[in-house]
Amino acid sequence: MGMGRECGAVTGALMVLGLKVQEASSEKETRYRVYDLVKEFVRFFEEKRGTIICKDLLGVDLAPRGKRQGDQGQPLSLLCGPAFGRDAAQFLADMKP
Repeated sequence: MGMGRECGAVTGALMVLGLKVQEASSEKETRYRVYDLVKEFVRFFEEKRGTIICKDLLGVDLAPRGKRQGDQGQPLSLLCGPAFGRDAAQFLADMKP
């Protein structure tokens, strides 16, 4: 989203969690199961990477291009590579519904 808040890999994983958990007997049970999984995922990601905040993960102020500090003009995708997405995908693959 380019705003420096939650990492895109985190945001995508949280959306997938909401889609994967649909087997509970009621909407309320499903919602609370998703809440628990979100907390578990965030804890996992923060333990692995230290934060879920994009600008902190990248080490770059996500101001408009030309005003950014720290990226030396590199595309932001090169700063993190596929590592964050791989971490998120691994959690989802290992997740027990």
